Amino acid sequence: MTVEIPTQTLGVCRRAFTRMDQPHTNLESALPVEADKAFPDWLTVSPKQVELNHALLSRTSGKANALLEGLLEDEEVYQYHSWANVVSVRRLGYNDHGPVHARISTYNALKILHLLAENGRPPSIVEEEVGTLEDAEVAVAMGCFLHDIGMGVARDMHEWHSIHLADPIITRYLDRLYGPGDPMKVALRALAHEVIVGHMAKVRIHSVEAGTVLVADGTDMSKGRSRIPEMLSLDPVVGDMHRFSAHAIKRVEIKKGDAKPVRISVFMENMTGLYQVEEVLMTKVKASPIMGEIEVQALVGDDPPRFYLK
Repeated sequence: MTVEIPTQTLGVCRRAFTRMDQPHTNLESALPVEADKAFPDWLTVSPKQVELNHALLSRTSGKANALLEGLLEDEEVYQYHSWANVVSVRRLGYNDHGPVHARISTYNALKILHLLAENGRPPSIVEEEVGTLEDAEVAVAMGCFLHDIGMGVARDMHEWHSIHLADPIITRYLDRLYGPGDPMKVALRALAHEVIVGHMAKVRIHSVEAGTVLVADGTDMSKGRSRIPEMLSLDPVVGDMHRFSAHAIKRVEIKKGDAKPVRISVFMENMTGLYQVEEVLMTKVKASPIMGEIEVQALVGDDPPRFYLK
């Protein structure tokens, strides 16, 4: 059974919050923009969303891939993301919390998770001999993809609203991926909740999986996607430092570091972008259990890299 929203409302969501003209974040390979299969009639997607869908599906396999195939075309999830943007962008004047942000942050979280696992820091459920890397991917992808749907309720404590709205979806997909009575469903449901509640750095988290999403959420900071307005100002105004910093960021790259498993490189046009790195990304990195595994550098034009973590 699907939940119907009037066509006019969905049209507003799509027109207002499709970010077709924004440069992608950390998609190194050239990916085709043609869809592998026809999308449902109700789902209007931008080229950017199609590109990100390909990126997510090409990065995953097994249960994580099956999960994302469902989430990417899930009508209920799409409507939650669209409504979150109505509230976030139109009503409150904040930045994107919708379909594109969900895809970028999920892609980056999965990439960070793999870089950690490949370089000596496995997911917590692997280290604890509870589950596999594939199980960790499911928890990360599920929690990250749904972490902001609570913005459709309220900005304050939206992570808790996200848990309330997302839990039936989480349960539905876990029932599809795991057999009846499988205890892994309990572990991954709890882990997905930790991912969601921890993404604002207000609640202390302890798993690699939740820490990965906390950091990945902060990496979605290219032009037009600044996390500054939502974190630092209730009433951002055009022309202030928040806006200048937001527009200074050209792109974010996530790769293996020289001395640590992960390096996050933030490329910017001018020094104002440092404000966003210092006040948003580093705030999340410092609150994450994986802080010790990350290098962070800012690159301003042709200047030497400025390291925040090395």
